Amino acid sequence: MDNNEIIVQKITDIIIQRLQKEEHRKTFVFIGKEYSGIRTYYVNRGYEIGSVKDKSDTDIVIVTELTILNMNRIALGLPQTEDEVIIFQRLLNKKKVFFLEEGMELLASQHVAPRALLKVLENYKNQLVRYGASILPLKHFEKINETINQEIKDITNKSDRKELLTIAKVRNLNLHAGDIFETDRNIIVTALARDYLRDLGVEIV
Repeated sequence: MDNNEIIVQKITDIIIQRLQKEEHRKTFVFIGKEYSGIRTYYVNRGYEIGSVKDKSDTDIVIVTELTILNMNRIALGLPQTEDEVIIFQRLLNKKKVFFLEEGMELLASQHVAPRALLKVLENYKNQLVRYGASILPLKHFEKINETINQEIKDITNKSDRKELLTIAKVRNLNLHAGDIFETDRNIIVTALARDYLRDLGVEIV
């Protein structure tokens, strides 16, 4: 190990120590029915579930029940209920909001509503995504969880030495908005890779 590597290692250790000291316990809450699979997904990654009164301040809000009227009012910027206001304010402030696809009334209406009306409603749904929300199916939390854990194991099992995770390696993981990327003490994520993950909407824990 040359002098440059020693310096980089020492700087990395100092930064990691400072980050650990500044680390705070992240929280998530449900708006609607609570799903044990989603709860487990976040709890296993160091999150704790917040109280009802913390909906506006929590790190992540997961909306598991959304009626068509709720969706339309939020998309139009005309929230009425308390939960609609919370969701709209979070989107306005670029905070994370995940909508469970199976919990959207629009999904159940696709086989009965007229095509012209469905087109209008789909536009409202897409507007939520343009605002920064993510619409995820329930299987996403199970499948992506397994995929990410396996990829992390593949990286960490190669060596006990520190592994540099570059933007090229991150792209190969095929992550999506709403995923949680679980790092390891032997993984150093480059600044470019972190920016890429953040822009993609992936949470690093």
